[in-house]
Amino acid sequence: MPTVLITGANRGLGLEFARQYAADGWETIASTRDIERSKDLKQLASKHPKISVQELDIADEESVEALADELDGTRIDILLHNSGIYPRGGQKVGEIDYDGWRVAIETNLFGTMRLTEALLENVAGSEKKLIAAISTSMSSLKGVQGGSVAMAGTSYQYRTSKTALNMAFSILAKELEPRKISVVMIDPGWVKTDMGGPHAQLTPEQSISGIRKVMAGSPMELSGKFVGYDGIARPW
Repeated sequence: MPTVLITGANRGLGLEFARQYAADGWETIASTRDIERSKDLKQLASKHPKISVQELDIADEESVEALADELDGTRIDILLHNSGIYPRGGQKVGEIDYDGWRVAIETNLFGTMRLTEALLENVAGSEKKLIAAISTSMSSLKGVQGGSVAMAGTSYQYRTSKTALNMAFSILAKELEPRKISVVMIDPGWVKTDMGGPHAQLTPEQSISGIRKVMAGSPMELSGKFVGYDGIARPW
């Protein structure tokens, strides 16, 4: 069976990804920053022998290197970047939390790229060869120009870090094209999670089912694209 590695699998979208892939028989490597505190993930893993729980902090270079050593020689069909930080404070001009901004960039951009580099050969040696990152429609420059700031809040740290990630993955897609490695950015929609809140439009089950359907298509046809859980292209 194919193998998927999911970052940030301890809750929300990541936990649902792990549940669905394991239920379908995939070898599922589910990572979390703190295994002991990831009660829901540990409980899920106890029911699914296909789930392997690994400790990983993508913002920590040593942690990434340790996981890469652990997985040396393991083929990863889908490297699924789900980890992300959404700072809540310091979101207005005159009150901006620059330390929080640095943390968001370090995790959402640098961490994702760091792990991609570390596990690139694992992906290259697989059959599917897909690298996917959970992005957001909040990263859209066109959306800001259209007035979505008023709807989504300023969210400087989160939005800019995801916009930067989209650019980095666009470049990565071109660089890896000769190796037939697909790189795609995915908007999961507004989902009822700790981040999305209780008034969101989608359940995790709906969002993840849609994303999995999108990723089940031809990997190279997806490469370099920014698409939603519904398969519809999102504006940059």
